[in-house]
Amino acid sequence: MREGMSVPELYEQVIAPAMHEIGALWERGALTVADEHRATEVTNRVLAALRPSPAIEVGMERARAETRSRALLAAVEGERHALGLRMAADILEDNGFETIYLGADVPTDALLQAVAVTEPDLVVLGATMPELAPRLEEAAAAVRKSRSGAEVLVGGQAASLLGDGGTPVQSLELLPALAPRP
Repeated sequence: MREGMSVPELYEQVIAPAMHEIGALWERGALTVADEHRATEVTNRVLAALRPSPAIEVGMERARAETRSRALLAAVEGERHALGLRMAADILEDNGFETIYLGADVPTDALLQAVAVTEPDLVVLGATMPELAPRLEEAAAAVRKSRSGAEVLVGGQAASLLGDGGTPVQSLELLPALAPRP
């Protein structure tokens, strides 16, 4: 980053490939689930070190939140990997969005309740495992039906399998261009 790499570039070119490799090692049996979770936690610590402390900016955030677009991010039910979604939240925050990060394994009914309460302009849904494509498509359709004015973006390996399940995010570097502006 000292040499000019942006946060989205760092996430896309360094963190994402490392996490994909960790997943591939787990699939081949070279890592245990515990090893994979440990690697993810180390990555979470690295990401946290790159971000300012929320406690420092809380007063400023409240003042700015009323004038910013709001994004809600969630991994669909059954999805336990949410690191990519956390990186997407960071990028959206850096681009002026108020973010509401729900994290992993969010049932569709709970997602819809959160959408109703928070009234986001943007909903980003994630599913890293291809077998979760039906849940991702179901959640995206439910969000579009309940909040027709919100843009729905989908990410993760399951997103590439969807027909009309929302706009797929192929790269974290492209996320700001896909996100609606006020």
